[in-house]
Amino acid sequence: MAKAILLAATLLASVGAQEPIVQEFTVQSTDGTSIHGQADLPSGGKPRVAVVMSAGTGLFDRDVRFGASGTERDRLFKDLAMRFTARGLAAVRYDRRGVNFGKSGAELLDKPVSGSSTTQSQRDDLNAVYRWVLAKQGLGARCVILLGHSEGTLHIARLAESGAPAPLAVIGLGAVGISPLETVRWQISGRDAYSLEQMDADGDGRVTKSEVEARWKQTPSSFAGTITPLLPADGQAWTPEQIAAVRGAQATAYGLHKTAALNLVDDAPYPNADTPMAKASWWKSWFTDAASPATMLARWKVPVFLHWGTVDSQTAPHLQEPPLRAALGNNARISIHPDKGHGLGDGALLGPIDVAIADRIADEAAQAARSCR
Repeated sequence: MAKAILLAATLLASVGAQEPIVQEFTVQSTDGTSIHGQADLPSGGKPRVAVVMSAGTGLFDRDVRFGASGTERDRLFKDLAMRFTARGLAAVRYDRRGVNFGKSGAELLDKPVSGSSTTQSQRDDLNAVYRWVLAKQGLGARCVILLGHSEGTLHIARLAESGAPAPLAVIGLGAVGISPLETVRWQISGRDAYSLEQMDADGDGRVTKSEVEARWKQTPSSFAGTITPLLPADGQAWTPEQIAAVRGAQATAYGLHKTAALNLVDDAPYPNADTPMAKASWWKSWFTDAASPATMLARWKVPVFLHWGTVDSQTAPHLQEPPLRAALGNNARISIHPDKGHGLGDGALLGPIDVAIADRIADEAAQAARSCR
């Protein structure tokens, strides 16, 4: 079990009785790396159930800024934490290893630490927090709900595969259900052709310029923020053959990306030494790991609440949802939200998360918490 070190006593926020109590913590991961975070507790006292949140790909601190509104609601995990505590649950979130909370610029990263991240260490970091939350000398929660966004759901699936004790429930936002290899292959070589086909409003196989202009923002490829690459080269229409050619050309590009990734030295900093997010072995895993997250997650016989947007640019639900539904069976609770993206907001990639969806997720957690004994 990871050794937990309590850094600060609980502090009642000064702005009002309904504000959460903030308990900061540090735990030691399997390799001895310190992982920092905070537990937000309802003002009424220590709850029986805690929601532990696992972030996706990026140099995220515990708030997980994943929005484009320029408001506080861009902080995805902070926003959800507020909703969980309002429903009587603890919300536990942590900084990615080597990321200094609340810092920016040159102070953001402890580079040797941030560059040490691997697929295994990310699972182990989550496990260290999970164990602290359950430990009597830690938070002492009776039950835990694990919530993951994007790659965070992979960390949860790998935790299940490792034999960790089952949580009360799992919540996945933009979850990964197919293998990492298949996921990145679609992002590089399948997304644009799929998006073009989604713009074919009349179903005749041709995608006209007017169809692109009318529908491109309702497709995964809109995450790039520009219509230009999606316009037909002749100014008239894409034919089925031309869309197939896009798929073929991008398949070639995928092969080049894969070759470049596999030529990296495993321990080299990725993407570079100035802003290292992981070891290169982590990036290589996206081109080699064919394991099924859905099968891993199914080891836990617990309810799994899954949310995707129809225009998700990273984990398209038409690919990710079927294997999870098949593997989880009656434990799957699936919601696919029209015209929402990877952050479950109006953009194909970034949030902020739609308010109604955020409240629904918090309600699902509260519902699951009722089964804690």
